[in-house]
Amino acid sequence: MAELLAQPRWVDAAQALIGGCVDLGPRQDGAVALMETVCTGLGDQLYPAFLRVLAEVNLRGEYAARAAVAQTLAQALSQGRLPSGSRAAWGSQQPRAQRRSLGPIEYLCLAAWPQQRPAELSPEQFQTLASAVMELLDCDAEARLLYADHLSAVADDPLDGTMPREMRAALRTLAQSWRSDPDASRACSAFVAGLGRATR
Repeated sequence: MAELLAQPRWVDAAQALIGGCVDLGPRQDGAVALMETVCTGLGDQLYPAFLRVLAEVNLRGEYAARAAVAQTLAQALSQGRLPSGSRAAWGSQQPRAQRRSLGPIEYLCLAAWPQQRPAELSPEQFQTLASAVMELLDCDAEARLLYADHLSAVADDPLDGTMPREMRAALRTLAQSWRSDPDASRACSAFVAGLGRATR
C-alpha cells in the first residue's frame, strides 16, 4: 500500500501533473489515463493527497496550465473516468458495506459533514480545499458547468445511500450557486451554511 511521505513534495507533484496534462494534451485520453494512474496508485487511503495536489496546481500553476488540468478533469468526467475516492454508505459501520466512488468536490463535501463524529474537515478546512479545487475548474467554463451538473445529479439521486438527505440538499445548493456564478468561495459558503441549518 502506498504511504504518504513525512514531508510530501506537493509542489513537485503539482508540476508533474501539470506537465502530464499539457504534454499529453488536455481533453486527450493520455492525460485522462495519467490522472487515473496517479489516483489508482495512491488508493482510497491517500485519495485526499490527490485532492491536495489539485489544490496546489490551482495555487501555483499559470492560468493556461490550470486550464489544461481543468479540461482533463472535464474530459475524465464526461467519460465516466473521474479520479475518485471510495466511501462507505452513510451511517454504515459494517466493514463490507457497499461503497461508492466520489469525485473530488463531492468527496470533500462528505468529509465536511458535521454529524460524523468528528467531521474529517472543519468548515474552514473545507472552504480552503474545496474552493481551491473549484477555482481550478473555473479556469475552463465548460469544465465548471459540466461538474456543477454532475454535482446536481449526485444530489438528486435518492437511491444513493452515500449521503444523507440533508447533505444532498446542501450539495444541491452548492451546485446551483456555482453553476450560476463562477465564485467558488461563495458556493462553498452556501454549502457550509446549508450544513449548519441541517444540523440545528
